[in-house]
Amino acid sequence: MSQPLLIAHRGASAQHRENAPAAWQAAIAAGAAMIEADVRMSADHRIVICHDADLARIAGSPDVIAETPFAELQRHSAEDAPAAPPLSQLFATVPPRQPILFDVKDERPVALALLVEAALASGRENLTFGLHRVEGLRRLRALGWRGDVLGLLRDMSEAEAFFAEGGTILRLWEGPALADPRSLAAHVAAHRPVWITTGGCDGRRAGDHADASLRQLRDLGATGFLVNDPAACRAVLTRYAEPQA
Repeated sequence: MSQPLLIAHRGASAQHRENAPAAWQAAIAAGAAMIEADVRMSADHRIVICHDADLARIAGSPDVIAETPFAELQRHSAEDAPAAPPLSQLFATVPPRQPILFDVKDERPVALALLVEAALASGRENLTFGLHRVEGLRRLRALGWRGDVLGLLRDMSEAEAFFAEGGTILRLWEGPALADPRSLAAHVAAHRPVWITTGGCDGRRAGDHADASLRQLRDLGATGFLVNDPAACRAVLTRYAEPQA
């Protein structure tokens, strides 16, 4: 059985500020299969990389990204890097061969259209869109996106509709996946890729891992993990796969 993909959650965010060039570079150095980046749209329709809706946590500013012009957003920095780097900086930092996962935080039609346009213009073949609603998936497919789409669904009862509309991968959270593994088992039995965001439970941040849980979810059939420390997770899974003396 092949090892699951290790997706660097907001970059290698265990060691570096999330969604920053240093985190992307560290994820590449760690051999992450994919780099996840959260994408939003500024008030004047520019795509930037930031998880939160505002800059309060990252840069101590109350500016709401969707309500703030791009130039104003770029005046804010955190740890010697833009608080909300532009999409162009992500593409300039990450080599074309390196797969990227977009966690699309803004699924308004204009934001999706702008992101699809940028993705297609980039010429990159290893981009995956992560969407939170089936409605967003319908819009994305209507815009001509034919690549992979990860379901970051808020309501897991929409999973069947997500796949029926052309979704290709499903994301589950570690806590629910371990508390009731039947859902994971059902999707695995249907030969659907399932990725797990580790953490978010047992006092761990989203993306933080526990060795035992990582191994257990791998045995249950998870095909990918969104993690803050891809190098450490690889070491865990590699040790677990080695024959015991």
